[in-house]
Amino acid sequence: MSDVRLNLARKWRAKGFDQIIGQDITVRILKNSLYVGNYFPVYLLWGQRGSGKTSTARVFSAAINCEQLDSFRSNPKTNLVPCLQCASCKAMLLGKHPDFIEMDAASHTGVDNVRQIIDAASLMPLLGRKKIYLIDEAHMLSKAAFNAFLKILEEPPASVLFLLATTDPEKIIDTVKSRCFQLFFKPVALTPLVDHLETICKAEEIEYEPDALTAIAKESSGSVRDAINLLEQVRFSTAAVTKAAVITSLGYIDDERLLKLFHIILEQGTTQLLPFLQELNMRLFSAEHLWQRLLALARAAIWLKHGLDPESYTEQADQLGAIIQRSSLKKLTKLLERFYSQEPFFLKATDKHLFLEILLLQACQCNDTTNNSNTTPAVPLAPPSSTESTDDEEYEYIEEEEEIEEEEDEEEEEASSQLQHQPTASNSKWDDFVNRIERLEDPLLSSIFKQGTFSGFDESSSTLTVIFSKDFVFFNEWLDNSHNLWHPLLENVFGSSVVFSPLFTGERSEAKAPAQSLSHDSTKSVQNSEPTQRTAQTGNRNSGMNSPKIASPHRVAKNGRTASAVVDVSDVECWKKSNLLLRYFPGVVREAV
Repeated sequence: MSDVRLNLARKWRAKGFDQIIGQDITVRILKNSLYVGNYFPVYLLWGQRGSGKTSTARVFSAAINCEQLDSFRSNPKTNLVPCLQCASCKAMLLGKHPDFIEMDAASHTGVDNVRQIIDAASLMPLLGRKKIYLIDEAHMLSKAAFNAFLKILEEPPASVLFLLATTDPEKIIDTVKSRCFQLFFKPVALTPLVDHLETICKAEEIEYEPDALTAIAKESSGSVRDAINLLEQVRFSTAAVTKAAVITSLGYIDDERLLKLFHIILEQGTTQLLPFLQELNMRLFSAEHLWQRLLALARAAIWLKHGLDPESYTEQADQLGAIIQRSSLKKLTKLLERFYSQEPFFLKATDKHLFLEILLLQACQCNDTTNNSNTTPAVPLAPPSSTESTDDEEYEYIEEEEEIEEEEDEEEEEASSQLQHQPTASNSKWDDFVNRIERLEDPLLSSIFKQGTFSGFDESSSTLTVIFSKDFVFFNEWLDNSHNLWHPLLENVFGSSVVFSPLFTGERSEAKAPAQSLSHDSTKSVQNSEPTQRTAQTGNRNSGMNSPKIASPHRVAKNGRTASAVVDVSDVECWKKSNLLLRYFPGVVREAV
């Protein structure tokens, strides 16, 4: 019967200490232990997957029972252990050594399995010096099994040695850890892992590119097994292991198209982004990997902006530097902050590709408003989740980035000013609408619309464009929440098909500060809000419209008396306006008495 051909990961499993890569300190400790003949009763080998824990345990076990161990102790430079030639070493290679028992704790988790080990440990070894038990994935043992193990782990028979291997040491109880000699297996560094892959390719006659092996090593995150498996996967998919083949096998985007996408995000708008995404067919690539690559690219750009060499994208540093030449450090920082703030929602999204597309569109919106100053910008896209507070911050980032190019801002202001002074009949309609809003007796809503400047009404599309100050961008959420109150009035004035398009592009001087414009009206609302607060607790929907006053301890109410009583606005549903204001204007809410 012919020998079974093993996959590369099993074929190239370490059989001696010299074949264990990236764990020099651990190998030195075990070799010194063999040299002096001093063993610890229990060893705990822990580290990430594929770092060499099980292979090292097998090599160490073979060396303990190797017939050349005495020669190694007399002359360790010329005599190596395990020798792989004696009867004990050959039995280990074949997996038939009677004194080496390897147990998978994931399938032997109970107390009965531990009792069998305890009973068998009392027997003397048959072929070697020690009877060695290797318990792989030891963290899978039950708590009862660990407790049954305690006594024999502390005082095992002189002929018995225990090796525990795990990827999750936190799940091993402290009483067991205290009885173990712990050895940490760190992720294998990039250089030795690439050298190891190169050795395998030469021995197996695999055509390769050095950049491809580097890409494989980076993808494996320090796991030798993962790197070898990926090498074999690419080997079977193409005639030669190239970087392009590696990227294709993983479903990743190449650096050239990634840099082009990054350039569009920084300098161009949605009109260039959408065709590129359509050509790219983003769903062919891993959304998670594309997300991480964009984060790493933004971070590398910030490093280059500070004159430092980035940790990643070193080969594309010159090309990346040319892309970010016109972008300010503030813009790059905001972009990176935008991605990190949306990461929790990205991880929970059911359609990650769609979420990423929406986020990229939002990132390009500021470029649309600055590059197309002579046209009316599109309505900002709705955030992925309207219930999260970070969505308001997304709009704020977009508006803040418009201040980067001062000359383009001046052109936009001039174009907006021309629109504002056009003598159309819709001006009077807007004034009529604002007057109707005042009759709602909602101070906050009335103040918001009073600060708006009529820009234009497109009768063909029934689109009403109103310009607000940049400072009002965070009130966009409140306009959405109170849509049922003010939109019917808007339909009465401009028609049932009217589309409201707010633009938060005005300068600070165009509008009063929100807190100042509400000071007197909100005082009146607080004075008359006590009965409404009671109805809020009984389920009245309009109770959330009360707008408590935000004041310092020395602020004077409209009736001349000092505001003293602090109002509890912890109920967000009841005090929507107050919580919205407190989010951007920290302080306390006091009732005017």
